[in-house]
Amino acid sequence: LRPERCLRLLEVCVDPGFLEDPGSDIWIEALSSLDCKHSIEPQAIPRSITWRRNMPSILSAPDDCMVKTEEEKEVLVLLEPADFLKRLYSLTQTFVDASSGSQPDLNQVLPLASLEGSSTKTYSLAVVGLDAYRCNQEQNGWQPLSPGKQSPRSQPGPELFMTQQEILEAQVVLQLWGDIDVQLLDTWQEFGEHVSALTKAIARRPYKSQLEMQELSFCTAGVSGKGLRVEKDGTGLWQVWKRQIQQFNRVSPATAAAIAEAYPSPGLLVQAYEECSTEDEKLLLLSNIPVKSDISGKDHRVGPDLSRRIYLFMVSTNPDLILDLTV
Repeated sequence: LRPERCLRLLEVCVDPGFLEDPGSDIWIEALSSLDCKHSIEPQAIPRSITWRRNMPSILSAPDDCMVKTEEEKEVLVLLEPADFLKRLYSLTQTFVDASSGSQPDLNQVLPLASLEGSSTKTYSLAVVGLDAYRCNQEQNGWQPLSPGKQSPRSQPGPELFMTQQEILEAQVVLQLWGDIDVQLLDTWQEFGEHVSALTKAIARRPYKSQLEMQELSFCTAGVSGKGLRVEKDGTGLWQVWKRQIQQFNRVSPATAAAIAEAYPSPGLLVQAYEECSTEDEKLLLLSNIPVKSDISGKDHRVGPDLSRRIYLFMVSTNPDLILDLTV
């Protein structure tokens, strides 16, 4: 299967609730530009998007049109900013009420207990216009005017007083405990780009699986000019580790070399993760490693995005986890 054919075999299933959104025509237009089918049909979770793959049956006769339909694991749920904040606040309250070491109650954000087959799905959330909503609420007078007094025009819920740090911490909990990614988007155009990127990533999965089954470009007995040779004494392993880091999207040779110099082997990196005291520290462990540009000679840093992707790659047990949705 080539990437373009994979996309033609995929169908995007959109809940009718999306048609009530003011920006639905914007992102559906972006979806229509893809070389794949899309349909409007009720979903188990309101205002959600699912994907299914329509594969022609190999055993069917040439004149038959037998198609095998396979449901994909991904489910994207759109939440209104107000609803999202309320759910997130309820989740944070479980931190306060729960005993030490207990698992957060993720049903406060996404109730899945009553849904059949929910354990086999991978859920992600999208929120459009959260910053604009919070700014608008603040301008409408929900902030405290003086100690003990509140604007008479509104009776704000406690979720409106959540800080940016509290929102970020709740997102990390969702990612690590529930494998639930949260995308905070400013416009419907960005939402359309996100849906398109996720659709492409899901569509190309069979093609990438085929590539993974092929021989790797490096091995311990490699003699090819494209491969990397590793001697019996371990010489060359550092180059292999650097090459592996460089296989992440948007990673230059200089960035890969900087990370490999800081942590010369995967084992040392895992050991460094184990020595971190908090999840935030693990996520940002590599972000401040300096990188010298091959072109300008100016230093920059690895950054939080790549640091997060490498951490999730090293510790996640989900083989289908999508680390990067920007391609």
